[in-house]
Amino acid sequence: MLTQPILSGDNKELKKIELKKEIFAAPMRRQLLFDCTLVYLANKRQGTAKAKDRGEISLTTKKMYRQKGTGNARHGSYKAGIFVGGGSAFPPRPRNWYVTLPQNMKKEALKTALTLRKKEGNLLVVDHFPAKEIKTKVMVVQLNKWGVQKALLVTDNYQEILLKSIRNIPYVTLTTADNLNALDILAHEKIVVTEKAIEKLEKRLA
Repeated sequence: MLTQPILSGDNKELKKIELKKEIFAAPMRRQLLFDCTLVYLANKRQGTAKAKDRGEISLTTKKMYRQKGTGNARHGSYKAGIFVGGGSAFPPRPRNWYVTLPQNMKKEALKTALTLRKKEGNLLVVDHFPAKEIKTKVMVVQLNKWGVQKALLVTDNYQEILLKSIRNIPYVTLTTADNLNALDILAHEKIVVTEKAIEKLEKRLA
């Protein structure tokens, strides 16, 4: 049986819940995790890099000096890539880097990432986050009670008050159980999940 304690706001154990082994004790598929991470990072790229080649440079096309007799190398216009202000050879062009992944691969990578954090002891399950009003100081104090500085907070649904309370805390990010992916987990040292978010995750990955 795989269990996990649920922590209160005072960092005391309220009770223990049973976690599904197929999600939090899944086989470690490191290559899949690596491949999915590359895809997620590629999909974040804007693909707007652009440089000019020699055909797009606005300079004179006049030959810089006569072909023979000067003792210098043969050159044509100033647009050549070896001159300052000239065009680039094979410059970057705008392109779409987006790559699609099968849903099963995404799910298996997420299970592997969750299993990794569980084995490391960097998975915390809490009763709830104290977000009754927009107060960054309250959240900083609460995270310190749990011994957390760099973390990914996972809730069962979107909480605007909580988002505004933690957005100025460095290295702390908020997401929901529906949007959680392997890259989010690997980018943070710890993940702090609410009990309801755990239930939602288990339904999503069942």
